[in-house]
Amino acid sequence: MIRGYVEQPSPRAGGTLTLRAATDAPRFRVEFHRCGDGLTACGTSPWLPGSDAPPHLPAHDWGRDGTGPRGEPLRAWAGHELPAPAEPGVYVAVLVEGDGTGHDRAGSCRTGAYAPEAQALFVVRPAAPSAPILYKLPLLTYHAYNVSGGWCLYDHPQPGDVPGDPAPGVSLHRPGGGTGAIPYDVANFDPYDPTPRQTFAHWDGRFAAWLARRGYQVDYCTDLDLHRDGDALLEPYRLLVSAGHDEYWSEAMRAAVSRHVAAGRNAAFFGGNTCWWRVVFHDEVTFERTGFWHEHGPPENELIGVSFRNGGERDRDDHPLPVGYSVQHAGHWVYEGTGLREGDLFGLEECLVGYECDGAEFDRAAPPPHVPTGADGTPDGFTILAVGDCAAAGWGFGNRAATMGLYQAGGTVFNGATTDWARGLDGSAAVGRITANVLDRLSRAEPPLSPPS
Repeated sequence: MIRGYVEQPSPRAGGTLTLRAATDAPRFRVEFHRCGDGLTACGTSPWLPGSDAPPHLPAHDWGRDGTGPRGEPLRAWAGHELPAPAEPGVYVAVLVEGDGTGHDRAGSCRTGAYAPEAQALFVVRPAAPSAPILYKLPLLTYHAYNVSGGWCLYDHPQPGDVPGDPAPGVSLHRPGGGTGAIPYDVANFDPYDPTPRQTFAHWDGRFAAWLARRGYQVDYCTDLDLHRDGDALLEPYRLLVSAGHDEYWSEAMRAAVSRHVAAGRNAAFFGGNTCWWRVVFHDEVTFERTGFWHEHGPPENELIGVSFRNGGERDRDDHPLPVGYSVQHAGHWVYEGTGLREGDLFGLEECLVGYECDGAEFDRAAPPPHVPTGADGTPDGFTILAVGDCAAAGWGFGNRAATMGLYQAGGTVFNGATTDWARGLDGSAAVGRITANVLDRLSRAEPPLSPPS
């Protein structure tokens, strides 16, 4: 068995990275695969000395010596400095065990963008920004569900329950964080996609593959980059993109994106349950959640336009009732080239509005087109472009409706408002065209966009 992680979640192209690993094999090597339209092999390390070490607790830095729950000493996982790949992008490091004679051990794992062990996900950032679009991976959400070490933020013991546990929270310096570990809700099976939720392959991998097939020039980063380097990170880019399940946000992350939009640049959220939990960092690599954003800060609507409070979660994945989007304002530029008309439904066959979705509060008794009330913090000028009626399917929270839409406040913020948007990219021509319209328009340089019609 072998497990590992890259200590720097996003090294620079041409720089170095530190891979930490524990294995009972005498030797191992690392195969690097770039994630685009599939995995592309792009290099391998020489044979490296194997070194076994025990798991640490979830809040520990596994690259340092520590103390276990019974007071036992825990040895740091060995670090190996390696050249980072030269091409920016998202990468999976596949860890291949050797038998000590220059050959792979029988059964060494080679698979796709997700495996429960023997893999590590990381981003290579460009030496200098090279694209108009910056795509942010939700590293904090990956680790919030990552059970490496015994638990995660969803089943964390009470403070003091586990001797040696230094503080509430979880560390970024441990296996997992997109692949290479088992997420907490692995049993919450998606009938449309066998890859576990809360992993790169499930949502972000699909979106990255679609971007690659369409030829989009995109740079990638992680939550940690946005938290540490917010304004400097975002300034060169016209458009910030987030997709899938981007649930955990720090105050620094949110403030940086707010300033990015206020400065006339743009953001597009092709996900759901976005910016739901507010997190704080105890140190450079350990974070915990402190409450919901709408209870411990300005409501998330003020930035992203919508909220999980008025969308909801489908809790019957074994027998889901499909929900699609009903069109409003069919003449809007978002719908150009789709052929959709007022009241048309799209995404129903793909169960586009699924798992978790976000909405803006509106008067359900009023006839369409629906207009936000603003009572939940939805910004003035937010235009609801489509409604996914979760109530009709028997699920949802609050207003029980997903609302795709956008608003302008300096720059433009678009929100697809469902975690499963990425699944619709290939199955629905309308979803693909809407996505392209948003990316193409919002990633343009200058002049600034006119207000939405």
